[in-house]
Amino acid sequence: MVFVRHPEPGKVKTRLAKTYGDHFAAELYGYFVDDLLEALERGSYRLEITFTPAEKELEIRRRFGGRFSYIPQEGEGLGERMEKAFLSCFAKGFATTLLIGSDFPDLTVEVIEQAFHALENRHDAVVGPAFDGGYYLIGFRSATFDPGVFKEMPWGERIVCEKTLNRLHARGYRIHLMPAWHDIDTGEDLAALRARHANTPFSRSRTMTFLRNRLGTSSLGRKDL
Repeated sequence: MVFVRHPEPGKVKTRLAKTYGDHFAAELYGYFVDDLLEALERGSYRLEITFTPAEKELEIRRRFGGRFSYIPQEGEGLGERMEKAFLSCFAKGFATTLLIGSDFPDLTVEVIEQAFHALENRHDAVVGPAFDGGYYLIGFRSATFDPGVFKEMPWGERIVCEKTLNRLHARGYRIHLMPAWHDIDTGEDLAALRARHANTPFSRSRTMTFLRNRLGTSSLGRKDL
């Protein structure tokens, strides 16, 4: 499952928007999702988009294409939405499920396959830490899923991954820790992404093409972009 928001100006990537403007940030986020889905749809698993807000389903389908399965997020806060997404997948009979964020446009299918492999080899949970203190991926086997992991979590703070791992360890879970990954929330994150992928295959992605077209070779932007 990939958690996705409708790329509406002023509603996504708000920290980037402070530097580059609402429309730039929304368009960029759409390309983040495009690149992530293109990479992940090559994997040997079922890929679903779990989206918000629910009333924007038609717009989201038009934006990201009809080849995916779309399911609206349910619940009041992030933790409840994550809990219900996992419960929905396990209710369909899936033995293992991963939930992935959409702020990681250069995430690879190999990472996802590795995470599934860990769950299929008797790990109880898998977590992919983000460098900002959160995580980009979390997964469980149906027999080991515990929604208490998400209860009263201080979402958005730098201790989210640490606190999650502590809760899993306290339950005695066998955890597989994935490589850390960079999410893209700030101008500094964006500059680092461009530097990392100056000469990689991702340099030809929609994200990088958009950035070259809008920012040229500069790592700085303006609010009027």
